[in-house]
Amino acid sequence: MRGASLAAILFATILSGCGPSDDPAAKPTIDSVAVLPSRSAGVVEVLNGTGRKGAANRIAERLRARGYDVVKIGNAPERNHSRTIVAERRAAPQVAAGVAKAIGVPSFFSFHNENLLVDATVFVGRDFEEILPP
Repeated sequence: MRGASLAAILFATILSGCGPSDDPAAKPTIDSVAVLPSRSAGVVEVLNGTGRKGAANRIAERLRARGYDVVKIGNAPERNHSRTIVAERRAAPQVAAGVAKAIGVPSFFSFHNENLLVDATVFVGRDFEEILPP
């Protein structure tokens, strides 16, 4: 109960300085400027289809360095991919093409799934070290 009382007092103290001022001459001030993140090149998930530890992380690092928002790194349902493939998930062919180019994959294919909320999925294959540009 005591913690709740302290939290209520702290909350009331914070709010007391946030309301309109009684002073008509008072002007709003900006103590800090909120900076919105720059728009990413696209939202991507990277799934390891090799069974080799760290393969998806290497691809994800490359994509993040190129401005992509990698929101998931994990394992593919199957871990026997011989080749790395890029799948376009939403209507974002420019993102899928950019991802493919960034990691050295010659093309991408469309495999839409609007429920995933990503523009593209990379299924990392055993060829990832060969194709990854320097």
